[in-house]
Amino acid sequence: MATVSALAPAASAGTTTVNFTACTSNNPALAAPPPDYSSQVTLTTSSSTVSVGSPVTITWHYSLSTAPSPGIPIANAATAKAKIVVGGAGSGTIDTGSSPTFPSAPVPTGGTFQIPDFTATFTPTATGTYTFTPGNNEQDVPQFGVVIQCTASGAGVAASITATNASGAVSAKLVRPGATENFTGAGWIAGETVTPSFKDSAGTVTAGPALTVPAGGAISGSIGIPAAAASGAGQVILTGSTSGAIPNAVTVLGQPTIAAAPGSGGPGTSVGISGHDWDPNAAVAVSGVDATGNPVGAPLMLTSDANGALSGTYTVPSGAIAAIGGAEIVNGAPSTTLRASTAFTFANNSCTADAAGAAVSAKGTCSIPQGANIAVTGGPLQMAENAGAVSFPDVTLNGTVHNQPGALQQIDVQDFRGTTNGWVLNATMSDLALTGGPYGGQGGAPIPAGNVTASGLTCAGNPAGTQPYPSAPTAGSGGALDPNTAITLCSQAAGGTNPPTVTGGDFLVGAALNLKVPAYVLQGTYTGIVTISLQ
Repeated sequence: MATVSALAPAASAGTTTVNFTACTSNNPALAAPPPDYSSQVTLTTSSSTVSVGSPVTITWHYSLSTAPSPGIPIANAATAKAKIVVGGAGSGTIDTGSSPTFPSAPVPTGGTFQIPDFTATFTPTATGTYTFTPGNNEQDVPQFGVVIQCTASGAGVAASITATNASGAVSAKLVRPGATENFTGAGWIAGETVTPSFKDSAGTVTAGPALTVPAGGAISGSIGIPAAAASGAGQVILTGSTSGAIPNAVTVLGQPTIAAAPGSGGPGTSVGISGHDWDPNAAVAVSGVDATGNPVGAPLMLTSDANGALSGTYTVPSGAIAAIGGAEIVNGAPSTTLRASTAFTFANNSCTADAAGAAVSAKGTCSIPQGANIAVTGGPLQMAENAGAVSFPDVTLNGTVHNQPGALQQIDVQDFRGTTNGWVLNATMSDLALTGGPYGGQGGAPIPAGNVTASGLTCAGNPAGTQPYPSAPTAGSGGALDPNTAITLCSQAAGGTNPPTVTGGDFLVGAALNLKVPAYVLQGTYTGIVTISLQ
């Protein structure tokens, strides 16, 4: 009979020295327990700071091991695991998982080998600092059913984490260079130092004054946005000396912009106005501007949206204009800095190619524009189904389960809205009630809706429609039907928003169904309802 040796890790450089004593074997005749020994163990956490309730991974690493006599004659014979002692803000032990098998090849007496790393998961339940110390270990040799366990002592703390409920929030998600951004926070550790900083899209970091967290863990303060901050995505970062960094996303607005389409036209021309980087929900006066920069005609008042985007329709006045401009209204007056303009070619409704009395050889030219406009009204989002019910082949009971194939009646989804919106087509089903036959309508047990499963879902463009379609919807994955929880038959994601991208089309949706009829049910007719919902 082959013999098995205890694979005791030998001492080497590491985080802490662990004494393993009082080793036992569940089968001393086959594998005697090793004598007392010491080993270096390193514990490494996946993060030094975590939120309460978030798991952290702890990796146990042994230093290089030496094979005792008579060596290890079998490759991949054993696995290792251990317990980790929790201290500080918590107490108790956590179990690691098992390591991969080892050694990778037979090892002679005195030869070295590496016990592979193994891990444990710890989830803090309260704020504070938790410590981790190597505890009792175990080695298993499944091939021979041998379990060797040793008791740990003398080890020091090898790793620690700090759990925090720290959070932060900013007063504005859109900011301008030179502005002041207010912040608040909760769940910080009393007495720690929190330093606010601002990081712009170019990676430039500007620190603000640090503050000390009072009892209760709530903080508030402000940080200045540098006047030279790059526009685009930025962060207000609150960094605690114990709790770590909490980033808060902000966007630095650039100089406002305005665009006009079309870029030319005469009096009465309808011009689409768009723009971005205006302050959120701000009033913006839009008007024509003459060659000297003076406004022409009454302004059009627009309001930017929550993201600082501007849109509307401006009508070209009768007086000549050289540009269309916008100015944000600040404290009741047009701002001198938050403004933008775009060139516009103004054309009267008449022109002269050759002046009266021009030479017969003159070949003058002139042009006048005629605006072209059309109002497009969105159509419906609708669906229709093929006539008829879902039917399954009849069943004759014979003491076995019957799987009866069927199919969902084809659904035709038509999206003619002319929007960027998506849609979802879902299905639910009632239980199949016993409605006919000798026991019908008497409260007999139904066949559960979950006995009906959908598979092989299809969602493709209708060849009879006008193609190509702008959308390409995705068929669902199917599954068991349920009276309350819907399965998705087909879905269309929303289109882009910058620039807006239209969705729409005509799509045919189908699915194969299977009804599992139990081996023993009351005879009769069972009836259910499949409800298809479009939203």
